[in-house]
Amino acid sequence: MRILHVLAQLPSKTGSGVYYSNLIEGFKKYNHEQKAIFGYQDEYKWDILNNKDQYPVAFKSEELPFPIVGMSNVMPYENTLYSSMTEEMVEMYREVFRKKLEQAKEDFVPDIIFAHHLWILTSLVREVFPDTKIIGICHNTDLRQAKMNPHLKDKYVDRIHELDYVFSASEHQKDEIVNEYGIDRNKIIAVGGGFNQKIFYPPKVKKYDDKVRLVFCAKIDPSKGIYELIEVYKSLGIENVTLDIIGIPNEDNKKKIEEYIVDDSSIRLYNVENQVALGEELRNKDIYLMPSYYEGLGLMAIESLACGLYVVTTEIEALMTLLGEEIKDSGVIKYVPLPRIYDTDKPVKEDLPEFKENLKKAILTQIEKVREKKEFPSEIKDKISSFSWEGLVDNINKLVS
Repeated sequence: MRILHVLAQLPSKTGSGVYYSNLIEGFKKYNHEQKAIFGYQDEYKWDILNNKDQYPVAFKSEELPFPIVGMSNVMPYENTLYSSMTEEMVEMYREVFRKKLEQAKEDFVPDIIFAHHLWILTSLVREVFPDTKIIGICHNTDLRQAKMNPHLKDKYVDRIHELDYVFSASEHQKDEIVNEYGIDRNKIIAVGGGFNQKIFYPPKVKKYDDKVRLVFCAKIDPSKGIYELIEVYKSLGIENVTLDIIGIPNEDNKKKIEEYIVDDSSIRLYNVENQVALGEELRNKDIYLMPSYYEGLGLMAIESLACGLYVVTTEIEALMTLLGEEIKDSGVIKYVPLPRIYDTDKPVKEDLPEFKENLKKAILTQIEKVREKKEFPSEIKDKISSFSWEGLVDNINKLVS
């Protein structure tokens, strides 16, 4: 089978980029012939496929003289906001990607196309390939862009309902996709997400420090609840606890975080080089914290569980549905009710005191488990391992074969 993969961003660094790369890597064992279209900038290199199988689109170039357009407003690399794009910029963007799509159509003649994000590029893919089987993959950020930029959606995202199938993160997300794009619900398949079991796995022997090691790893942005988390951490009132914040903040967020942590040596802000290094970091931590106000799936929570960490996270519908009651009841993950949310990812200020109090209680509960050196039950370890990329790709391959 000849498979073309399409993404408008870097094939790494973000959840959708990791999904894109892991799907391609996972399909290799089936000996499918694969090629990839993706955005890049700043001499970025990607080695999941050979150069001859890549159709990279260069941003910050003569053809596209602006940074990659990010599906999230805060990206881990320089980016352009969809909301700031002029009509001329959108037309340039569409034209350059159209050329790559037409080149792939002529050279490769794919049997099936996986197009990531239900947004401008995926709509263009259907336009260029009217008779090819196309599966759109929803990453939730596309739904947010549709809500934030209805002028772009109305003009440039008009063919999503023509896709053959759409993969969603959860059953709950199906309703949002139907409401936003008018696609037949029977065409939407909830496949969830997966972690790379070669990178995210528990240590052979869990080593405990004299301190309980908390870790936050995400885009450093108010929508991730980072500032409320720091406030809660500072209010714990217990000794021998540390908080590591992994990520690259922009200048505004960096300045704000430094103001929060300037007098607290137990809080560190740093970044890791890649996913492999992240896996190593997680295996040396005890509790992963994800107090986000908005997540598509919350894959980092699953990756952390796979590395043997206890988790505290907000009630992310897709994550709760995917992990199920057995993992929830085991206590390895604690869910914190969200405050009321407006504009997709902003908390109502009046709800924050209660939210922070609930977050604090959940963190203290997990700290107690770590101090008691409670290991995950073997059946829970097995259940977590079932959410690996290997399992996900096997399911997807059955669906498309």
